[in-house]
Amino acid sequence: MKSIDINSIDKSKLIFVDRDRIIKDEKITTKPIGYYKDAWLRFKRNKAALVASIFIAIILFFTAIGPHMRNYQLPQQDRILTNYFRELPPKIPFLENFGIFDGHKVIKGRSKAFIDTLPEGIVVKVIDERVVEGVTLVDVEVDYYKYHSYVQSYGDQLVNGEPTIQYRRLNTEEYELALKKNSVIYLKEHLVNEGIYEVQIDLYKFALDSDAENTYFWFGTNSSGEDIFTNLWNASRISLTLAVIITVINMIIGLILGSIMGYFGGTLDLLFERFVDILANLPFMVILTLLVLRYGTGFGVIIFAFVFNGWIGFYGTTRIQFYRYKNREYVLAARSCGAKDSRIIRRHIFPNAIGTLITSFSLAIPRFIFTESIYSFLGIINYANSTSIGRMLSEGQEKMNQHLHMLIFPAVFISILMLSFNLISNGLRDAFNPSLRGVE
Repeated sequence: MKSIDINSIDKSKLIFVDRDRIIKDEKITTKPIGYYKDAWLRFKRNKAALVASIFIAIILFFTAIGPHMRNYQLPQQDRILTNYFRELPPKIPFLENFGIFDGHKVIKGRSKAFIDTLPEGIVVKVIDERVVEGVTLVDVEVDYYKYHSYVQSYGDQLVNGEPTIQYRRLNTEEYELALKKNSVIYLKEHLVNEGIYEVQIDLYKFALDSDAENTYFWFGTNSSGEDIFTNLWNASRISLTLAVIITVINMIIGLILGSIMGYFGGTLDLLFERFVDILANLPFMVILTLLVLRYGTGFGVIIFAFVFNGWIGFYGTTRIQFYRYKNREYVLAARSCGAKDSRIIRRHIFPNAIGTLITSFSLAIPRFIFTESIYSFLGIINYANSTSIGRMLSEGQEKMNQHLHMLIFPAVFISILMLSFNLISNGLRDAFNPSLRGVE
């Protein structure tokens, strides 16, 4: 490049630009973004975590109000009568119009003679027909609620080509109630001296105050005749409540011990580490089984069993974080300025460790639910007056060949719950990672 001689430039041709304007630094108009706001913005950009949060919100909503959505009080009023409504298939309003969750069920190996006596509208279609030892047997798809109502009134056998009548014995009070509900089909006999009425009744009108067509069990019923929808959200309420209580207790114990040992270190930390090693190597199943055998499966026993060495994970995480941050420059500067240990822990170390702790908290909740479900499935945990997801899965596994709905709903629930919590935990881990602050 050709060089230019500055002295050869005509100075009269040079002009000052903006000679009369004073140039100042521009004021920053954007709002400052704090640590937690930045974490929230990054969390929102994680679409999977955001969708998982919506699923968790839906689960929490139904956990709170789900047990009160169904006005089905029969299990609390009459356990014997409840058994007559066992293993009914799912039936949901509106969806039944699309052929899903419509209360239909396949009945196998019934005699064709009996099927032919069923009123119109019960049999949906014939699936298979075969002759076995001179008897024609059929497999049919039926509207099971109508079929079940008919069987409970007329029986499921033929005598001289006619269905047998299903008579029930009612006392005077029950008979008057049956009359009031217009559920008496036929009065066979009144034993005056004993005050007993032998009657043929419409079981649905008598027990549920509704006919079969207008009866809906959204998730079906279990082997005891209980509503699976109600049981599922009751079980969710118990599992989530215990999970939060146990996780909070473990976190508090772990935070206190981990911060003390991690900040001060020394001989006390070495001795306590050996104690933690011993405690961590005690088999949880042995601890839980011994406590259950000795004290039963009350909620207090379950909480103690999961807290006994469950705090160790939070303790280890907190201790590592405090070792990581306690010798940073800003901590040394605060100590040089005379800040007390409690202030350094509270204001300078703990805020940097909180992201990891929140992630650990969100992971601990599904871990407890999954562990509790496993031991409930195995029968080690069996609440006296309450159900659990594990017990529902165990019962559904036993009946899955004939009644798949008893397994599929609790299985889908716990799958969504576990997947959602894990996705949220991944989102929180990235959102609270200090190295990613301000990164798009």
